[in-house]
Parts: sequence; structure tokens; C-alpha cells
Amino acid sequence: MKISLFYIPFLLAILTVLPVSAEQDFLADPQMFNSKQAERIILVTYADKHIDRIPVGSVNQSYRPRGDYNSSTWSKRIASNIEKDYKLTILSQWPIKEIGEHCVVYLVNEDQQMADVINALAKDDRIDNVQTMHTFQVMASQYSDPYYRLQTNIHSMNLAEIHSQTTGKDVTIAIIDTGVDTEHPDLEGQIQQSKNFVPQKPSDSLGDIHGTAIAGVIAAKPNNDHGIVGIAPDSNVIALKACWGVKVGSLEAICNSFTLALAINTAIAMDVDILNLSLTGPYDPLLARLIEKAVQQGIIIIASQTDREDAKSGFPAQQPGVIGVRSINSKLVQSSYESQAMTVSAPGEDILTTLPNGTYDFISGNSLATAHVSGLAALMLQLKRNVNSQELSKLLAKANEPSFYKVFRKAQPNKKVSTLFEVNNNLSASIN
Repeated sequence: MKISLFYIPFLLAILTVLPVSAEQDFLADPQMFNSKQAERIILVTYADKHIDRIPVGSVNQSYRPRGDYNSSTWSKRIASNIEKDYKLTILSQWPIKEIGEHCVVYLVNEDQQMADVINALAKDDRIDNVQTMHTFQVMASQYSDPYYRLQTNIHSMNLAEIHSQTTGKDVTIAIIDTGVDTEHPDLEGQIQQSKNFVPQKPSDSLGDIHGTAIAGVIAAKPNNDHGIVGIAPDSNVIALKACWGVKVGSLEAICNSFTLALAINTAIAMDVDILNLSLTGPYDPLLARLIEKAVQQGIIIIASQTDREDAKSGFPAQQPGVIGVRSINSKLVQSSYESQAMTVSAPGEDILTTLPNGTYDFISGNSLATAHVSGLAALMLQLKRNVNSQELSKLLAKANEPSFYKVFRKAQPNKKVSTLFEVNNNLSASIN
């Protein structure tokens, strides 16, 4: 208690010396931002002689920083008088401190002629200036990322429009692959967790080329003035390393049943939303059971189709409940199981993406197409959490149509999923 009493005089001394800021919150009528009203909005300014004036009799006679004031009573009274005299509507007002003027935004009524109102105000001795509200457009691309213009794969799907609706927020994607270079400028902070199931192999970033490339397609940071833009940049990405590079500097990597089983098991335990498997191999009973468990749990599994049909490839894309993906330009002949499987196509040729050590390159293959689909699935899941694999597959099958981006406008959280698919079917019918 003694300590508190000791500091009271000291605090009071500080309060009497320091000026009290009188700044107020900016208030504006929503009509001021309505583009339909823009042609009927004007700005009126006049000198505010009360700037920097210290009220007579003020207890605080300390120095007052220039411009540290509210809209004065005098200014507000003038604004109200003008509103009444000319039958206008005040939308907002604010002191323009650096030039000592008060600015008022008025809405001119529809039954008034703009030219007449402006001419009358210009002759009013209370007013220094009157003008119409102008609109300015920023001179920038949709994204500040310098390599965005080279990402022709996402230009075709109108990703900028889709990102105005959804970015994959709160959707978790597990990438089971090689590791990911989490220090890459376009991936730093984008990977929520990393787990390594290949401990006997050194965690060399040069051996993590494939996983880094997949992560870049899915989650590269947008608008960071660096590199590229990911499909679902706000998704929660988990990197589960179950594969390793065959040789330094090569995209080629391999996994085995054990490492994949550990990674898939972990993904299920973590209750991820999407599992990206940009790989293929022979049918594996252990992995099949794990995948079946994941499907039952509601995890969306997206895997690469094979470029050939033989006993050593095709799994897990052919597993029931898995969405198989191939590149749009894939030369693969339709396989025997494809007619019954969920199969979609996506961009997979010459895809610019991230590589270890802060680099980029153009990569091709079904793996990249798979990453595209995982990203698009995350965008859809943010809007519709109850979409299952089969429903999602039907939607993603239309992803290469010019009007696909319109689906996201309709996919609002409170609408039924059936309505969303009806909209999509109508869109595809109009395209065909």
C-alpha cells in the first residue's frame, strides 16, 4: 500500500504534463462506398480556425502537438448548417489536419441537379472548395508476386476471383511425400508441422525437391512480393516425410509400405481434412486398410494416377474412395478401373513451383496435377465442410471449364450442398 501511495503524486504529475489525445474513431455512412451513389457525392472543405487552439481556461496549458484535435464544434455546426441550407445529407466529416481544413462528404439528393448544387456551394462564403468525388484505381497486378504472370495454370481457372471467396482457411492438408524446404521464402510460415518418417536418411533439403514442389503449388504465399501464388495459401499444411530422393538434384524419390503406413496413420490420428499422395505403386494390403480407415473417417484422399497400367503402379489412386488425378495433357490411355473410379484432370505440364534453397522451376507430371486438385478441394471445403469425396469429385471434374470459378460464388456456407451441385450442373450444361 505504501508503494502505491508513493507513486500517486508521480502519476498525477505525468498526467498534467502530457497532452490528452482527442482523436476519434472514423465514422462514415456506408453510402459513401456505394459505387452506385458515387456520381452524387461531393466534398466540401473550409478552413478550421480552431486547429491548435487551446481552450481558454484549460487546466492543461502544456504544449499541444500540431493537429492533435477532434472536429471542432464550430466545424460541425457549419457542416450541419450547409446540410440544411442545401438539403444535402452528410455521409462523413473529418479534419484535414496538415492543411488546417475541415472536409465534409455530402450526398446530393436525386431530385437535385449536381451542377446547380456545386455552383451554388462554390459561391457560398463559408466554403473554400467544392468538388465531385473522384475514383482512383491502383496500378498493380492481381498479385504482387513477380512470377504470377508465368503461372498460366492458375490464370485459366481465374484463381484471383476464387480467392475473393475462399483461400482454404482452417482446412488441413497433409502432404505425404519427401520433406519440404520450410525456409523457402514462399513457404516460410506456411507449413504448420513437419514429421520425418525416414530418420535414417539425412534431412537434406536437396533431397526434398518433390515435396517442396508439391507444397508450392498448394500453399505458396500470395502478395509477399516474392515468387508465386499457391492454390490454397491459407490452408494448414502438414508435411509428412515418407519418401526420399534417389539422387541429389533429382525429382525422383521413393517410399515404402512402412514409411507410408506410418505417415498415413499419423494423418488419420491428426484428423486432417485432405491427404495429398502425389505417388503411385503396386496394390498394398496394409496401406489399403489404412486408406479405407481414412475414407471412413471422412478424410479426402487425393492421389496421382499412373502413366502406365501394370501390376507395379496404379495404387492408391484406384482404391475405392480415393480421387485419382492425372494431368490434362496426360497421354495415359483410359485404364480398366477408371470408369468406376473417381478421376479428375488438372494442370500438370510446365508448372512453375518452389524448389529447395529459395529457387523455382517448371515441373511436369501427374504429381503436380494432384497438388492442384488438393488445393482446389481445400478451397471448396472452407465453404462446404460436409462435402464428401464423391460429391467433391463431381465438382472438381468441371475445374477446367471457364465458368468453374462461378461455383465458388454460389457455395456459401448456409446453402445446401445439393443446391451447389445443381448450380454446377447448370453451369456445365450451359457450357456444353
